Amino acid sequence: MDTIATDTSKTWTAEEYLQLEENPNQQLINGNLIMSPSPTLQHQKILRTIHRYLDQYAIKKGDETFFAPLDVHLDQKNVPQPDLVYVLKRNLNKLSKRGIEGAPDLIIEIISPSNSYIDRYEKKNLYQQFKVKEYWIVDPGNCTLEIYKLENEEYNLAQYLAEKGTVKSPLLPGLSLKIDTIFEDK
Repeated sequence: MDTIATDTSKTWTAEEYLQLEENPNQQLINGNLIMSPSPTLQHQKILRTIHRYLDQYAIKKGDETFFAPLDVHLDQKNVPQPDLVYVLKRNLNKLSKRGIEGAPDLIIEIISPSNSYIDRYEKKNLYQQFKVKEYWIVDPGNCTLEIYKLENEEYNLAQYLAEKGTVKSPLLPGLSLKIDTIFEDK
C-alpha cells in the first residue's frame, strides 16, 4: 500500500482539512491532503520503544510527548501528523484542544517505503521552515537514525547511527537510548 494524495486538483486549507471526517491516516502538507495506510506492526513497536524512553525523560523534566495521530497546526496549508512530538515545558502553551499550535521542539518520523520521500524531503523542509529545533528520521529498513539540529535556520546532521550506538539528542541532554533497543524486534 502506498501513500496517496487526495484530490490533487485543488490546494487544501487547514479549515477544509479540519472539516473532513476524522481519519488518523491523513495530514495536510503544503496544501496537499496526504493519505497513508495504517502503520505496520514493526513501525508501531519502534514508535512504542522510542516513546517509552522519551516519555520517561519528559516526565522528569516537566515536558510532554505525544504520538500520532495528533495534528500539528503550522499554518493554513500545513497540518502534519508526525509519528512522535516532544514539547519542552517552556512551550506547553502551544498545546490546545486541536493539538499543537505551532512547531513542537522535537519531531520524530519513522519512515516506510510508502512515505520515505515525504519524510526525508517534504517534511524535513517543512519542519526546518517552521523552526522545529530537532528532527529525527528513523529508518527501520536500514536500522538507521538521523538527528538534525536547527542551526542558523538550517538543519545540520548532528548524529547518524547505523545499527549500533547511543542516541545523543542535542535538545535533550542526558537522554540515553541505544539504537539496537529501537530495532530489537527487527
